[in-house]
Amino acid sequence: MKSLLIKSAIASGVVLSLATVTRPVMAASFAVSIENPGVQNAQLSNLVNAHVQNFDGQTQSYSATGFQWNDGTTNIGSYQKTLIENADQYGGAGGTGKYFDVDTSRSGNGQTVSTLNLTTPQSYFGLWWSAGDSNNVLTFLSQGKVVQTLTTADVVSYIAKLPNKASYYGNPNSTFKNQDSGEPFAFINFYDVGGTFDQVQFTNIGGSGFESDNHTVATSYKSITGNVVIAAVPESSSVLGVFVIGFVGATSVMTRRVKKKSVLQLS
Repeated sequence: MKSLLIKSAIASGVVLSLATVTRPVMAASFAVSIENPGVQNAQLSNLVNAHVQNFDGQTQSYSATGFQWNDGTTNIGSYQKTLIENADQYGGAGGTGKYFDVDTSRSGNGQTVSTLNLTTPQSYFGLWWSAGDSNNVLTFLSQGKVVQTLTTADVVSYIAKLPNKASYYGNPNSTFKNQDSGEPFAFINFYDVGGTFDQVQFTNIGGSGFESDNHTVATSYKSITGNVVIAAVPESSSVLGVFVIGFVGATSVMTRRVKKKSVLQLS
């Protein structure tokens, strides 16, 4: 029995160790939500140290070097490979000013990815997603390592199941009211519940365009607001899951040994 317990403990340790080793170094979990139809800004009262980039101060053009994001005397970060457009049926919060885009055809140089490098690690990112489709990808990184990759396909699918789905379709602003009626418009919240990130990559697949505005970052948040599209899995649950795997593995070894012994006794 002592030998059995020792071997079971070893088996548990091996399983636990393997499970721990194979987990991603920056394992994190994001919660994703959308605000009600027509909302084009983050709920700033829910955010801590929030900053908003509305792109209105930028020039309409594509720039490989991008621009610095400053809020007063504070440097929030910098954008690279940026395409800025004037408000039209596809974007521009409030129907005015400018908006951010990732679009191969519009940029004229094969742009498929744009990057936001942040000076300080953040735990929240939000944007007004306009003229949406399933081909938009957001990749969150921390110190050069991918923390989470999310696609807007989940948002499109979620909206399609809502009883008020029609309210999300078409430009909601009076200047371009109901134009581009075949695509959804929504403010999306991304909450990092497992840590922080210091870079966001915006990717468009297939040349359909990735239009957005009112990019918002925050070092922390009070609660997860909006209609939840993807619920986060707490980090503690992951650790518990690893423990359970190890325990079950050990129990399995013990059970097999006991059953084998019973068979031998019967014979």
